[in-house]
Amino acid sequence: MLDKEYNDDTENIAMEIIAHSGDGRSLAFEALKAAREGDHQKAENLLAQSNREINKAHNVQSQMLVDEANGKQTDFSILLIHSQDHFMASMLANELISEMVRMYQTFEGGKQG
Repeated sequence: MLDKEYNDDTENIAMEIIAHSGDGRSLAFEALKAAREGDHQKAENLLAQSNREINKAHNVQSQMLVDEANGKQTDFSILLIHSQDHFMASMLANELISEMVRMYQTFEGGKQG
């Protein structure tokens, strides 16, 4: 049987990654909507917020990797794997939506980046 405290740590890590990734993805899609509506400043602000949330998830994941490199093994679970799926999907959504927002700006004569 696995140690309850160890499982709780892994569960907390997974939930933190899921929460920040989900927030980042939601903010990216809000940015896309703002760009589609022509509000480029709002889109840029939302993308910046999205990036901050994605970075928070990345920092949690990075700490998990550092801990493992230092000998602390992580209890792998379906929830942890799910959190990684969330994180990867959110990063991809953020990157693609950032490019789409720039396309809207370019097509509408906004700033180019």
